[in-house]
Amino acid sequence: MLNINKIKQDDVIIFELEGRLDTVSAPALQDAVDEEIGDAAAVVFDFKKLEYLSSAGLRILLTTQQDMEETGRPDVTVQGANADILSVFAVTGFDNVLNVK
Repeated sequence: MLNINKIKQDDVIIFELEGRLDTVSAPALQDAVDEEIGDAAAVVFDFKKLEYLSSAGLRILLTTQQDMEETGRPDVTVQGANADILSVFAVTGFDNVLNVK
């Protein structure tokens, strides 16, 4: 199960995620991203409470980064990821694609 908390701070949209981002929950996050990033200057994914990230979640991060780059707003950040998720980023090279803090 994935809980998604959306926070708007000026022109930044923050997605606070709690639980598991997997094949089952990924469509809900994709819908939330599609709904919210229209005019956002930056997107932040807060992973402090995220326990698990699958390839379906990685795909959302990548497409969000690509969508933002296409509109000249390439600022996508992932913050607060646990050691297991940071390891996934390192193995897949996502730590070179996204701003991971």
